[in-house]
Amino acid sequence: MRNSRRDFIKKGAAALAAFSVASSSSLKLFSKKPRKASKSLSILILGGTAFTGPHQIKYAIDRGHTVSIFNRGKTKPTINKKYFNKVEHLVGDRNNNLNVLKNRKWDAVIDNSATYPRWVKQTTDILKENVETYLFTSSLSVHADFSVKGITEDHPVATIDDPTIEDMSGYGPLKALSEKVAQKAFKNRAIIVRPHLIVGPGDRTDRWTYWPVRINRGGEVLAPGDPSQPAQYIDARDLSEFDIHLIEDNLFGTYTAVGPLGKLSMAEMLYGIKAVISNDVSFTWVDQNFILENKIKPWAEMTAWMPSGGEFDGFFSFGNSNAVNAGLKYRPLAVTARDTLRWWETLSEERREKPKAGLSIIKEKEVLKKWKSKIK
Repeated sequence: MRNSRRDFIKKGAAALAAFSVASSSSLKLFSKKPRKASKSLSILILGGTAFTGPHQIKYAIDRGHTVSIFNRGKTKPTINKKYFNKVEHLVGDRNNNLNVLKNRKWDAVIDNSATYPRWVKQTTDILKENVETYLFTSSLSVHADFSVKGITEDHPVATIDDPTIEDMSGYGPLKALSEKVAQKAFKNRAIIVRPHLIVGPGDRTDRWTYWPVRINRGGEVLAPGDPSQPAQYIDARDLSEFDIHLIEDNLFGTYTAVGPLGKLSMAEMLYGIKAVISNDVSFTWVDQNFILENKIKPWAEMTAWMPSGGEFDGFFSFGNSNAVNAGLKYRPLAVTARDTLRWWETLSEERREKPKAGLSIIKEKEVLKKWKSKIK
């Protein structure tokens, strides 16, 4: 068993390293400005300053569209800052102040900031007669059952006993209800996009950023569970470009936005990140039961990972064929890893010293020491 495990890691590592290095030769491709769209659209983004918003703004403007953003004016972007001089800033509050949206017309709206159905209802009531397309940024958390693999857009969504509750503990069901509100208001003019773990430059959660940052630090890295376990994510730029593409081409419907294009294992992801980093790094794969016994929290501390088996067995095995057929494209892992690390290094030292997710240096060393004692 141990030999087959070791063989898998070696083969996967070699394949992904070769892929990532080869991809590095074409990194410049993803720095070029896109071609102008055939028709300039007016787009309103609800939110716009957090993570995906700045990427949506950049791509939309580069495509020749005009952009307005609506938010409270409190969150400062950490990426694509110069583009914010090119957008119309509308200040209000999803909770109780939407006045600046009244009697305005846009070709399309991208709703990034709604968590509660009430917010979507209030917004769509104002905009449905003055906007052609409504794109709602939902989440794969809407699904009712993550234990099965190959979940697609048609799988059942979660429900909640009290649809009026406004508590993040009901995040998935409330997103599902919000989808229905948008679809009821805009009917066949609604687009629902359900992203997986969003990663890349501008990440405010650090849930995936932890890995390139940790691997860049070098040394022995605690890697979780079975190295063949699947991994999935979506680069925020791929997601944002897909959003604009759906609007431009009037591709209404519901889409699971997840990558990469093909299957990717946890080992392939980690070795793929390592391939664009020059530091000396080694991975020690620790059994998932041992991880849980030592109170390492999946997703929060051991990021971009959930234990295999049980209620989350299919959480990294979503089907993406509908989105791919509609035009979703993917950057290579090498590009995502490189750009995420470069962005991270532009942040203040204070911010970098207080990551919002990931395993602490002390805890990682403690668990690795215990694991080595166990397997002697």
